[in-house]
Amino acid sequence: MEAKNSFYVSEAKVGALAPLFEMDAVLPKGEGLERFGTVDMAKILTEGKWIILYFYPLDFTFVCPTEIQRFDELYPQFKELGAEVIAVSTDSTFSHLAWQEHNLGKLNHPHASDKAQYVSEAYGVLDEEKGIAWRGTFIIAPNGFLKHMSINHGEAGRNVDEILRTLEVFKNEIEGKLVPCGWQPGKDFLKKK
Repeated sequence: MEAKNSFYVSEAKVGALAPLFEMDAVLPKGEGLERFGTVDMAKILTEGKWIILYFYPLDFTFVCPTEIQRFDELYPQFKELGAEVIAVSTDSTFSHLAWQEHNLGKLNHPHASDKAQYVSEAYGVLDEEKGIAWRGTFIIAPNGFLKHMSINHGEAGRNVDEILRTLEVFKNEIEGKLVPCGWQPGKDFLKKK
């Protein structure tokens, strides 16, 4: 049996500097077209914030809004932990705005467009045949290093509450705490001997 795999190399590597981009986006403030602007990942990092970068396949779909709305519900908690959340798909900002105004609801976090597909390609989530991004989630520390990545193929939604917990794990780890398997906020850390 002959393998018919094609291999894809991503610029995004855990433990290395994350690829940074400035993207067109629908921003939380304003009304209508005045919400168009940009989100600059490098600028967010210079502000000492973490970045939760999450990709989803398409606007006006069924599973994607459940994830996006959960990210938005938990957005105050992400902010409290010092993180900015950025939603990304290969749809245009016009599609994002229409989806928010007619179905999804106004988001409190930036909703970025990767119409040229550079960002999706750099993070290894691009399905070149379909021109869409798979469900990828990336946690970038304020020093620019990629601390976590997960990519799902298919329609199954991700657990946004677990992403929030994972952010808290890495914040504690960077502070020098030993975080055990299955740790939950409020639980004890391992003691250094």
